[in-house]
Amino acid sequence: MPTIHGLVPSGYGDLAVRSVTIALIVAGAVLIDRLVRRFYWHGHLKKRLGRDTPELIQDIVTWVLVLAALSLGLSAEFGFSTAAFVTASGAAAVVIGIALQAVIQDLFSGLAINLEGSYAIGDYLTIFTDQAPEPIYGRVVGISWRSTLLRRDDGCLLMVPNHLATTNPVTNHSRPREGKRLSVDVPVDNRFPPARVADLLLGETFKVIKRTGFERLKAPSVILKNLSSDGVIFEVRFYAFPDQLEPGSARSIVLRALLDVIQQYTVPTPLTQIEMVPAFDGDAVPGDMETRRAISRAGLFKDVLNPEQIDRLTKLSKPTDIPAGTVLMSQDDAPSSMLIILEGAASITVKGTDGVSREVAVSATGDVAGEMSLMTGSPRTATVVALTSMRVLEITKEAMEDLLRASPELLGRFSQILAKRQFEIDQLAHRLVQREKVESDLLTRMTAFFSRAFGGTART
Repeated sequence: MPTIHGLVPSGYGDLAVRSVTIALIVAGAVLIDRLVRRFYWHGHLKKRLGRDTPELIQDIVTWVLVLAALSLGLSAEFGFSTAAFVTASGAAAVVIGIALQAVIQDLFSGLAINLEGSYAIGDYLTIFTDQAPEPIYGRVVGISWRSTLLRRDDGCLLMVPNHLATTNPVTNHSRPREGKRLSVDVPVDNRFPPARVADLLLGETFKVIKRTGFERLKAPSVILKNLSSDGVIFEVRFYAFPDQLEPGSARSIVLRALLDVIQQYTVPTPLTQIEMVPAFDGDAVPGDMETRRAISRAGLFKDVLNPEQIDRLTKLSKPTDIPAGTVLMSQDDAPSSMLIILEGAASITVKGTDGVSREVAVSATGDVAGEMSLMTGSPRTATVVALTSMRVLEITKEAMEDLLRASPELLGRFSQILAKRQFEIDQLAHRLVQREKVESDLLTRMTAFFSRAFGGTART
């Protein structure tokens, strides 16, 4: 290469030519590496595996190509013997290997993790190791040559050496990609009937899992986990998607809902002190008290009925136990009663114009079904089926007629409440209606349906 000889000082021409040759060989290796990355790693292999090849694998191949090219260039231009170099450096490599044993172990563990794809960024892991006081749990936010980075529930980042993930049992809560079972414990006084507690908890859980992030295809369950002299522990099991809803948040949502229903129905928790109490009679709440409380909390009656009116309706309504799978109401049937759910859950389905029934809601403890139909006489707009064994309070048309006969002014109050709900539904459906017209129409229909309460004469 006369041009290079002319550019360098005398005596350095051959060295410069050989160096440029070696540089060209290394550059060729780099070019080959870029082509491999473009067409193999990011092309063929990605389509075949359905995921990106770990950067660690790509980097190792890059280093191998570059070192092989450098060795080839040195051998061709300077007679450098790679075998002799490896043999001569064997002893040094042993010493370095012993000194960097932990680093090398982490390096190859990281390589194995990337090759196997046993976990990836975004997965939730539990690593069981005796090197930590308790199992290590967190979400994978990074995988490097030496360590796996986990984000714990408290927001802190934990660096876990890769060899701990390959030499200890690891639970990957995100594989396979489906809902994972979670659970919460609920302690209850052992004098409270366990079957009724289970129905209360299960019904509310069915309602909660309609939210985003929970698995709906797998039904929740409630089991009796433990028993002591003071109380029992119920384990509420449900399923959630870790990549959509953080497990701690999922448990919190369920616990909050269960706490609300426990407080609403004054379910006693285990006593931690000695207390003199009357003998428990086996019922969660005395019958009349349970009925009275349910009526006073129902949306239609709350803040409308006075104590005497509540007592009147209480005497005409009785709680009923219903097994799971029972059809409580059928779409298009004539109304005869409304139901206040005391325990359990029910599925609300509506049959569309295509004849297919679709679930639109789940009703649970404290919810009311069939009140609009009962008050207006219109056919049922949905089918209600018990998802669990249930306890409901049935309020019949005859009971409402007796109440309205004694207090006819209530008809106007009921029409205002129902009109407000109907108006809100119409607004959500983007239907333009006047609230006064809705209220007037409902009052007319209610007066006609309950005409017997007024001796056959419509009164407002």
